[in-house]
Amino acid sequence: DSIHWKLACSGVFTVKSFYMDLINSGPIPRSIHIWKVKVPLRIKIFMWFVHKQVILTKDNLLKRRWVGSSQ
Repeated sequence: DSIHWKLACSGVFTVKSFYMDLINSGPIPRSIHIWKVKVPLRIKIFMWFVHKQVILTKDNLLKRRWVGSSQ
């Protein structure tokens, strides 16, 4: 038997594949569900930040009028 991560073509877990799945899955109705998921605490905290839209991705930085490299 082997473990295969379904969200990545390579079958290996990456934060990028997890983040893209969270973004593309639509809004999470309530953050209470995040804390019931059986994943490590750091993943729960990351999911909560994504839910609250406080991750400083390029689109959020632009909303805050960030001036910096466009890359």
